[in-house]
Amino acid sequence: MTTQIKENKVAAPIHSLPQYPEFRHIRQFWMPKRQRVAVKVVAGDYYVTEQDEVICTVLGSCVSTCIRDTKTGIGGINHFLLPDSDCDILSSSNRYGVFAMEQLINAIIKYGGRRENFEIKIVGGGNMMAGVNDIGQRNIAFVKQFLDTEGLAVSAMDVGGVQARRIQYIAKTGQLMVQKLKEGSNARTMALELESQRSIQKQTDDDVELFD
Repeated sequence: MTTQIKENKVAAPIHSLPQYPEFRHIRQFWMPKRQRVAVKVVAGDYYVTEQDEVICTVLGSCVSTCIRDTKTGIGGINHFLLPDSDCDILSSSNRYGVFAMEQLINAIIKYGGRRENFEIKIVGGGNMMAGVNDIGQRNIAFVKQFLDTEGLAVSAMDVGGVQARRIQYIAKTGQLMVQKLKEGSNARTMALELESQRSIQKQTDDDVELFD
């Protein structure tokens, strides 16, 4: 008697999708839970795509702005922190945030997005060290002021609080998933942000010459 074994064919996961040239340094990986390719964006970086992929990051006091064109599905996120106390968007202390916002918006427009079709969500800005200078609130104030100045409306936000967040954003659909992390994650997230802050500060000090 011969037993016939039926083979169950499962589609192989896709580990990469086409990326725009300036984002090819960001590694793609397969995310089984979402059944999609995913990328991780670290502090100080940004990512734009037209693919059906997941963009992930972890936020403490940092803020991510998620922007997409609702008609073309082109969109992405940035991940920025502001190290100084002045929230004047024209000040040198906020150039990181201004730069991060302009990078993201310009890249979306470059690849076919239109400002009139933008859907914008903001997330992050937690107060990670109670009683200490609340960078998160200043980040929130900055991004709201920037978008207001640009005449861009916010459709949704999840900001503030005292917990770090893990987010997953699918620009193709506009779906934004936010997971609040346990308090034990705050110290680790804050350490990563401080490390990024020092790196960005050093890079900017090396690259930017201020003059009167």
